[in-house]
Amino acid sequence: MLDGIVTPALRDIDYLAPCAPYPATPSGVTNYEKSIYRYSIPTDEQPVLTIIDYIPDYNGNFIKPGHYQLALSDDKEFLYLIESKNLIAVIPVFKLAENQAELKKYRNDLTEAEKKQLKKKERKKKREEKRKKIIETKYAKTGATLPDREYVHMDASIDYIKDGGYYLIRYEKGVIRAWGAIKTVN
Repeated sequence: MLDGIVTPALRDIDYLAPCAPYPATPSGVTNYEKSIYRYSIPTDEQPVLTIIDYIPDYNGNFIKPGHYQLALSDDKEFLYLIESKNLIAVIPVFKLAENQAELKKYRNDLTEAEKKQLKKKERKKKREEKRKKIIETKYAKTGATLPDREYVHMDASIDYIKDGGYYLIRYEKGVIRAWGAIKTVN
């Protein structure tokens, strides 16, 4: 600084940002174009798949051993293998099963016995809601917060099928089960 004059080197960086020679994102990919945003999963609560061996593909790439989240796409056609919010692999689903007993609740083709059971379950659910309200008021008095998550069964597994030379991946969350396969190089 000479005699109160601010040299260009000491100016604010925001002043120079519009005419900077380099882009703000060097790779050209913004945050919302990354795979975690494009192929986003509905929740962070997904089953964890543990891979023990390296899984090679036909392009010379491989999936490293480790712990991965396994998520089912919204259209239920693909399984996403995710590590630290980065998409590692997209696996096609070749078989999908939904528990028919759970799906029958939403249909009107219930028998009389099933309707009675459903009414009992609804009464039991109302009692549980009353208990929850009582517990919530007790928690509110003490200032503690009640964990509001309900348990959902989740499971993911992988097996190598030697006859076909592929890895069979099983996904299970709640009432939905899906099976996918990764063909490997022999």
